[in-house]
Amino acid sequence: MRPYEERFIKQTINRYNKLISESESGQYSIVKSKEESLSGYLYEEEKNKNLDIIKLFNDDKLIMELTPKEIEGYFEIIKNAKGKIGIVGLGLGYLAEELANKKEVTEVVVYEISSSVIELYKRNFKNRRKIKILNEDAYKAERQKFDFFFVDIYNEKLVEECANDYKIFNEIHDIEEYSFWGMEHFLLSCRYEEIVWVFIPEIWMDMTKDLARILDESGYMESYKPLEPKHVSNILEKFKVILNEGEEI
Repeated sequence: MRPYEERFIKQTINRYNKLISESESGQYSIVKSKEESLSGYLYEEEKNKNLDIIKLFNDDKLIMELTPKEIEGYFEIIKNAKGKIGIVGLGLGYLAEELANKKEVTEVVVYEISSSVIELYKRNFKNRRKIKILNEDAYKAERQKFDFFFVDIYNEKLVEECANDYKIFNEIHDIEEYSFWGMEHFLLSCRYEEIVWVFIPEIWMDMTKDLARILDESGYMESYKPLEPKHVSNILEKFKVILNEGEEI
């Protein structure tokens, strides 16, 4: 599986179009629309893909859509996941389903506060032995032990909560490895002279290096666009306080 191969992207989107139907529950709805021009994860180049994109809305607000960007952005967490996995945010269910398909993954615990989102998921997917969905506030959850914990509630944006939640969820749970959607883009956008003073988790470095290598081999590196420098520096500074706590530089 190579995340930037057009064939893989099309096959994945077509497969989930067969699994997921348009539906409504409460203020949430799943709709499908034909999209001709789509960009990807880490690059801005748009290509005419002409794909049926599945979208999850909360009233008129787009919550998630299964696009090349989403699929590519989930690649490293799916690749590295093993054991018991925790996810904050169910969305369309793509990540939970893909993780459950891995033999190395023993359990997927999903925290989803919206019962309507859970209902939409259950209409499209059968009960999976590995997947446990908890209809509760993830910030008030009972303590559990996870081999990997992934937070996916930021709507593809780098926000202060990315750093704040790292501290919060690691205090709530016993977590071996932790990540969030967009982590690789964040690290690649950091200035060397700033990031060198931060104790970045080894798994973050490995995931970022691997995805950057694949991006380059796929021919998209020329279209790579970093995040806004000042904003990245501000978020890195927040992570620095958390990640460097108790460490000696």
